[in-house]
Amino acid sequence: MKISARWLKRYVDLGISDGELGEIFTSIGLEVDAVEKVGVSSQETLVVGEVLEIEQHPNADKLALCTVRVGENDARKIVCGARNFKVNDHVPVALPGTVLPGDFRIEKSNLRGVDSDGMMCSSRELGMGDDHAGLLILDKSTRVGRRLHDEIVVPDDTVFDISLTANRGDCLSHIGVARDVAARLNIPLKFPTIKGVEVSSTHPTDHFLDEISIETGDCECYSAICVADIKIGESPDWMKRDLAAVGIRSINNAVDIGNWVMMETGQPVHIFDARKIIGNRLTIRLAVDGETVISLDSKRRMLNSSMMVICDGERPLVIAGVTGSIDAEVDGDTTDILIESAYFNANSIRQTAKALNISTESSHRFSRDIDTANVVRSCQRVADLVEEVCGGTVRSKCWVVGTPKRLESSIDFSPSLIEKLCGFPIAIDVGEGILTRLGFGVEKLDDDRWSITVPAHRPDIMCSADIVSECLRIYGTDKIPETPPKFYGIHGNSSRSVTFLQNSGNYLSNHGFLECCSLSLRNRFDTERVFGDDSAIAMHNPFSTDQSCFRVSLIPGLLETMALNIQNGNWETKFFETGRVVLKIGGKFNECLAVGFAMLPIPIERSWRNFVETDFYDVKALIFPILQSFSDRLPVFEDVESSNLWQPGYSASCGFLDRERFQATCGLLGINFVKKFDVRQNVFAAEVIVHPSIFSKRPEKIAHRAFSQFPRVSKDISLIVDGDERGATVESNVLRFAKKNISEEIFIESVNVFDVYRGEGIPDGMKNIGITINYRSDRRTLTDAEVQTAFNSTQSDIEKLYKIRKQA
Repeated sequence: MKISARWLKRYVDLGISDGELGEIFTSIGLEVDAVEKVGVSSQETLVVGEVLEIEQHPNADKLALCTVRVGENDARKIVCGARNFKVNDHVPVALPGTVLPGDFRIEKSNLRGVDSDGMMCSSRELGMGDDHAGLLILDKSTRVGRRLHDEIVVPDDTVFDISLTANRGDCLSHIGVARDVAARLNIPLKFPTIKGVEVSSTHPTDHFLDEISIETGDCECYSAICVADIKIGESPDWMKRDLAAVGIRSINNAVDIGNWVMMETGQPVHIFDARKIIGNRLTIRLAVDGETVISLDSKRRMLNSSMMVICDGERPLVIAGVTGSIDAEVDGDTTDILIESAYFNANSIRQTAKALNISTESSHRFSRDIDTANVVRSCQRVADLVEEVCGGTVRSKCWVVGTPKRLESSIDFSPSLIEKLCGFPIAIDVGEGILTRLGFGVEKLDDDRWSITVPAHRPDIMCSADIVSECLRIYGTDKIPETPPKFYGIHGNSSRSVTFLQNSGNYLSNHGFLECCSLSLRNRFDTERVFGDDSAIAMHNPFSTDQSCFRVSLIPGLLETMALNIQNGNWETKFFETGRVVLKIGGKFNECLAVGFAMLPIPIERSWRNFVETDFYDVKALIFPILQSFSDRLPVFEDVESSNLWQPGYSASCGFLDRERFQATCGLLGINFVKKFDVRQNVFAAEVIVHPSIFSKRPEKIAHRAFSQFPRVSKDISLIVDGDERGATVESNVLRFAKKNISEEIFIESVNVFDVYRGEGIPDGMKNIGITINYRSDRRTLTDAEVQTAFNSTQSDIEKLYKIRKQA
């Protein structure tokens, strides 16, 4: 939003420099992006010139070679591309050495083989406006050769380009910005005087229209005033300068008035040529699919049924809130006009402008929810200026149809909340004054209870905290007193979930793995192809197809990292990641913790060393400490029989998320799955997924136990079991029975499988498993008798499950 300092002074007596004004803008939340000085430079080399001759450039069809007098007996040859001037016209001339706005230095140059000794200038090149369609033609009274600054009167101005957040639609106008500045400087805000055309909610007499009907809820209020016998022509210089300062091109006096009032009040206003309205009626309705409008830029726009239009008796004349059409635009023959001002739904205008790829000053304001109280006032303001500038006569009352639903609102407020939220006191009368100057109504119900009336121009103020924010913004954050910072120690342990991920990462890092971090969003179709339909939460409005659902596994991201490193010649082939995945458990999606790693069996770097090839048991051994960090149960792995991700026969898993709240899988990844990532080697991987509820139980306190100084006693047991019986299952059962049968002074140090045998002497389909049980005490040396007693009891329990082959 461009704000002219000269324009702003119409509404507030600043009494400060432009530099100080820029600082105030930033301090009250209106961030200044750029500052531009507007006016005529006082450089001696910027002079008035007179065109003596115009010849065609010998080497360019679109250029002219002009002889221009820039002083007594001083004529220069200048190449020019403009066409809006003629012989004897007076024009601005920048001689070599002149520096124009934008740090553009003029030098003598050669253009298409012809020397050019300067440049004739447009308004924009001089920094006097935005018009660059042709040269700035000066009055014949200007003196040739004199400094341009001395010959034309153009008030200096400073234009601030301020950046506004979406909620500050009230500052898309000079009055809106002036209100904030006046509140900060504690000075009165001067509103323009409006004669005030009388308002009527019924059909006024002498109105050009017989009917105004609203057929859509997206238009809540519509006002119209008729003005007759106007004369279309150029706008006054002050209006053209104001519009040029904020980047709007002057068109004619009637259209310029509508644009000028929009920049003053923030309310878009449209002006129709009344003679072009067929049927003397206007209807505000939704468009019909396929309906078209030729907009003011002469482009045919295809509409749909979600877009709002303003129609006469036969056709759409306006894409409501966005742009007009050429069918009812004001031109040089216009004598009677209809001034309209309305309140349209912000979402409707925003969607229409986006769908049509049109961004106008009007749509920009409507989409940010304009001030509903300005609808009628702006219409009346335009009528006053039309009478003043165009010489017309207001023919009718201001016909208003409908009522805006959003007007003023009320909030119960406690003034003591200001100090509570700000951390320092602001005097009650100061806070009340700030709110009053911003247009809020303050009614004191008791000492610490106010009723705040929020004006219609601030729909973003919705609660007490917003009111405190307004008080602090205007009071000035620079006035916040300096206080020494206070730091409070944070006691207690970190979240067990976080600790689990951190410890798992540290563990894998210590084993030579490199950490990677991949996107938590994946391609939905690829995910469902591997993990099954409806296995992931799909995004309703994804950034792209590759990020259309939440990930259900860390493995794809690890493979992408591995492939990227291999392709770029990096020999690192061991990667891990910790994070979160979203899985369907019991028909509902749950966010779970995940730890995963992937590695090649043999490093791919060339080396004199002979590397030991990694196998399934190495990978399985790596994940055991991770499992033991949240479970004291000995995990029992089962073969993965069918999977798109894992290679059956070379991978195994344990745990179930729906029952045991964790699941771990390790082994060789599926050959076909790995190839999709352009990895041509076998890849071993593991992934542990844990439901956060597993950490909800308070962990048992772990007491330190010193190393026993007494010897252990070992007992071996040999079992013949079914060939499909897993060693881990046998080991777990033996441990369970051994712990059951010991006294308080004895503990089981370990239970280990030390031998597995199939062959001669063992029945077909059976196998022999040798297990060692290690007993120890930290109080004394154990006797053979007490150990044998415990062992015998354990052996008796095991006999119920297995046949004993040998004991020692």
